[in-house]
Amino acid sequence: MAEDAPPIRFGILGCAEVARKVSRAITLSPNTTLYAVGSRSLDKATKFAASNGFPPHAKVYGSYEGVIEDPEVDAVYVPLPTSLHVQWAVLAAQKKKHLLLEKPVALNVHDLHKILEACESNGLQYMDATMWMHHPRTTQMFHFLSDPQQFGHLQS
Repeated sequence: MAEDAPPIRFGILGCAEVARKVSRAITLSPNTTLYAVGSRSLDKATKFAASNGFPPHAKVYGSYEGVIEDPEVDAVYVPLPTSLHVQWAVLAAQKKKHLLLEKPVALNVHDLHKILEACESNGLQYMDATMWMHHPRTTQMFHFLSDPQQFGHLQS
């Protein structure tokens, strides 16, 4: 991202525990900002924003629609239950929002194709939140499981 480019404004759909960790990562990134959060409850969204470092100008909505309809939101993070991903991801893509979906991304390949098609047809970036692949614990687990003194020779 160019140094003079404005930060990517993230909206979060829901207040799941995992969203606390991702909101911190968004805050720490130099090219993103927490811009909005939506929940089924305005009170819950307000408390979530206050306890997770949202800037004072961040918008708080008592619905997921509020975040998706906000023209200033560039990308949405969706930590909702997997059964709700296809509905909200497709709606967000139709509103030209880039997507970061929590894993598992979809209940089946058909739903995944709907999400990907919505992103592709609107020229949007799609990412899944598979952070474990990049987490230092993953390397530690690999070394631990590869130690024949611990488990012998693992086949799979």
